[in-house]
Amino acid sequence: MQTNAGSDRNVTPFVLNILASQFPGLQKSLHYLPLTNLPTPLDAAPQLAHHMGLDQIWIKRDDLSADIYGGNKVRKLEYLIGDALHRGCDAVITFGAIGSNHALATSIFARQQGLPCYAVLMDQAMTPYIGRTLKYHARIGTVLLHAENFKQAQQLANEIIANHPTGPDQICHVTWGGSSWLGTVGFVNAALELANQLQADDLPEKIYLASGSIGTSVGLALGLRLANLPTKVVAVRVVPAPANDDRFIYLFEETNRELHDRDHSFPIFEDAMANVETRYEFLGPAYAEPTAESLEAIDLISSTEGLKLENTYTGKALAALLKDARDAGRAGGKPLFWHTYNGRSYPDDLDSIEADEFPEPFRRYL
Repeated sequence: MQTNAGSDRNVTPFVLNILASQFPGLQKSLHYLPLTNLPTPLDAAPQLAHHMGLDQIWIKRDDLSADIYGGNKVRKLEYLIGDALHRGCDAVITFGAIGSNHALATSIFARQQGLPCYAVLMDQAMTPYIGRTLKYHARIGTVLLHAENFKQAQQLANEIIANHPTGPDQICHVTWGGSSWLGTVGFVNAALELANQLQADDLPEKIYLASGSIGTSVGLALGLRLANLPTKVVAVRVVPAPANDDRFIYLFEETNRELHDRDHSFPIFEDAMANVETRYEFLGPAYAEPTAESLEAIDLISSTEGLKLENTYTGKALAALLKDARDAGRAGGKPLFWHTYNGRSYPDDLDSIEADEFPEPFRRYL
């Protein structure tokens, strides 16, 4: 792949946090913890573009967002764990499906900062990497709890928080996908980063990305408005939630308001959905279930650009781009695919971890 923009590893975290550099009130009030290698590369994908019949496709390589573990969640955790440390928390609790990359990323980076992590996980379809994800949790000491449904997951979390040995205020509650307003700020900053990487004649009309807990798509939509870019976010739904436009609007307006309250020069934007297109037709039969379209997209990017996607999120997002490319003109000029999956290898010693080291509900996944 041809790299358009790489990372200057000697740039200080303050400079890399473009949002705070533009709005000093945010630098004072948001407790940013640098965990990433920013900016993540912006690559041209000529072979993929040729196969799709497009002049150009960009790929934003958030799969390389950090050395130890990549993916889109790390940008959110820079703010969430930074805030937890500022508040003096001594543990973290979060949620996800059994194979959740968010839950694993949260535990990895929380443990890196000396914070134990509880992960409340729910059942999902079997995927190729789910067993090794659980073994990674075991390797780093995540406390795993099994929940039958969302209601039970929250009940378990409430019990853990209420009974936390040092008090309930000392455990940081990281919501599903890290998609609180504070986590969403990470992708407001990401949109400004992208704006700095692109020349005017390279601007994509559309950015395609997987949208689960929606913080990534909300942050990008807000950040693109802030950067005054005409690019539209195509949020490809990958979870079987009901209509989510109301949730999107709520989180957009909450994030916008919180940033404005901390620095009044941060503008308030009307019409949260002005630069967003939500796509619902690529989920398939259930969360994490592969579709013919996602399998085709995964094989295509692997054979053309040598990149690894998966069936739960990124394969379905690329499937939307592929379909729109075949529908002449729908993908727009020079579309961008935001690669949100972890591109870093798991530790080599996971096979030594046995199934009997896990609570019973998790063992069938091993």
